Amino acid sequence: MTPAARRKKRKDEIKVTIAPFRNLADYKTCEDIQKEVWNSEDVDVVPVSLLLEAHRSGGILLGAYSNIGDLVGFVFSLQGRDSKGPVQHSCLLAVRVAYRNFDIGFKLKSAQRREALKQKIKRITASFDPMQPMHAYFALGKLGASADQYEENYFGETTRFPDRGLPTDRLLTKWDLGSGEVARRLETGPPRHDLKKEMKRLRAINEMEEAAPGLMKPSGIKLNFAEDKFLFEVPYNLQEIKGRDLGIAMQWQSKMRQMFRHYFRKGYAATDFFVTTHDGHLRSFYRMDKKE
Repeated sequence: MTPAARRKKRKDEIKVTIAPFRNLADYKTCEDIQKEVWNSEDVDVVPVSLLLEAHRSGGILLGAYSNIGDLVGFVFSLQGRDSKGPVQHSCLLAVRVAYRNFDIGFKLKSAQRREALKQKIKRITASFDPMQPMHAYFALGKLGASADQYEENYFGETTRFPDRGLPTDRLLTKWDLGSGEVARRLETGPPRHDLKKEMKRLRAINEMEEAAPGLMKPSGIKLNFAEDKFLFEVPYNLQEIKGRDLGIAMQWQSKMRQMFRHYFRKGYAATDFFVTTHDGHLRSFYRMDKKE
């Protein structure tokens, strides 16, 4: 049996049910999951009392339950508004470590979308750390959201493990729930990307150089680009780089701040993120498009 076949079989063995929280014990378990996933102190855990009040006030709170009924993940959003009307603002998505890589987060977000549409809500807003490529892939590539706002140090200092060492910069996303492209990605998955073909029609505005094996640092970046679409390359292993060399990670965050804020002001949006293999190496890119 091939590794791919083994992975597929293992995924098929993980059965979860997505449903509203059943009782107060689920709310308490939700606190425990937050601590496990983000290794955070109590000050950064959303407590039972707030989860209850937000849920009863129109927020969406859904759990993923194993085949023996254990809560293994959840998604939580608040009811809110933006300039175009009512939204759900997605605050938390967490899955226990033992249940990672089985598309449970994707199933939770798909169910959150269905619940929002039942409320006649057309958009879900959220935020993610642009220094975490897999979060970018999930939000922009897999779900089909877009981003046109960059916030520096959005949460200030937190005790969450992924945030330690750098300011908590975030891209703020909008997920158009009724979009045909969003529906297509949820049904069939993100499009496949061939880098040679992509490079023939889209130019990258930046370069990278190798400081050590597996340690890429930013080089040049073009801020006078005028075409409607372009790519911005980042190392696929940015989180590993952060652990190996915080100085290079800080350089990357500085370049991201510069690029996103500059091109967002010029009317662009981040519309996709993809990872592809080229000459035996993984490479990852943000795609930027001029808004109509």
